[in-house]
Amino acid sequence: MTPRNNRTRSFGQRIRSMTEAFGGIAACAAAAEAGKRPSRAALKAAGIEPNAFDEIKLG
Repeated sequence: MTPRNNRTRSFGQRIRSMTEAFGGIAACAAAAEAGKRPSRAALKAAGIEPNAFDEIKLG
């Protein structure tokens, strides 16, 4: 593989990672505003340990 292809792949992976993180953050915010617990997947995508979220009191 040429260096350009590696750079392109790396850039695509970074964009995908950022998109997943922002999606997780948005899902967590929406769930918290509704007084509900976000999904484990959304918490992981946002960089929050799912078990640590159990200690947070909602409402």
